Amino acid sequence: MIMLQMTGGMGNQMFTYALYRSLRQKGKEVCIEDFTHYDTPEKNCLQTVFHLDYRKADREAYQRLTDSEPDFLHKVKRKLTGRKEKIYQEKDAIIFEPEVFQTDDVYMIGYFQSERYFEKAVFDLRKDFSFAWNTFPEKAKKLREQMQAETSVSLHIRRGDYMNGKFASIYGNICTDAYYEAARRYMKEHFGDCRFYLFTDDAEWGKQQESEDTVYVDASEGAGAYVDMALMSCCRHHIIANSSFSWWGAWLDENPDKTVIAPAKWLNISEGKDIYAGLGNCLIDANGSVQCV
Repeated sequence: MIMLQMTGGMGNQMFTYALYRSLRQKGKEVCIEDFTHYDTPEKNCLQTVFHLDYRKADREAYQRLTDSEPDFLHKVKRKLTGRKEKIYQEKDAIIFEPEVFQTDDVYMIGYFQSERYFEKAVFDLRKDFSFAWNTFPEKAKKLREQMQAETSVSLHIRRGDYMNGKFASIYGNICTDAYYEAARRYMKEHFGDCRFYLFTDDAEWGKQQESEDTVYVDASEGAGAYVDMALMSCCRHHIIANSSFSWWGAWLDENPDKTVIAPAKWLNISEGKDIYAGLGNCLIDANGSVQCV
């Protein structure tokens, strides 16, 4: 049995499920452990947004693989011989590790952020990650029609904890002003009269960025952040942040002629490039230099 730890927000959960799908396709016995990092069911986007049915881990199996059984005898054993965990710890979130598919009877910890983990399950995943548009707010439905009728570009700018929070040292100073200026310029040069749809976690700042060619997207009306991801996927082209959220927003767009601009570096702690598999065809660094791939 392979047990996948699920952690993080919507984008990270989707990567976990994508690996789950791929492992099952390869005939592996696999389940998802979704109870150690989520205190309420509402945080499980796989179920609340996509209504997915997957094999859930049970606590006994989790305790066995992590050697954390609470009974007295196991506590004594751990005291005498040490903890005997069966854990696979991902080495780098954005570097593909083929040994993931060669392990068994293990509790797997990581983010596994690359299409290389699920490239043969893409067709099924596009069906699994489909949105129930009939339940969306009317404002979102109208924006969807507008995006599909023009040369729309999703523009994701993550601020908040990327700027001065606990993740700043890992994700910060990558998607700079120079990055976004170069990305917008590239889109205009190649597609002419573009309209940029701005998605951001900083609502007040986002409203101030509206202009003749830029629309701040505020269409969820309390439904949830998934409305933003769904709307991202409706744009014709994409400028993403180093965020799994906008990664999926761009990936879910099935337009074969789309251009996806991504930051040339994804993390300050890794030089890995597998995150771009199946996604981008244009990379721009923090100084605004363009590298088309």
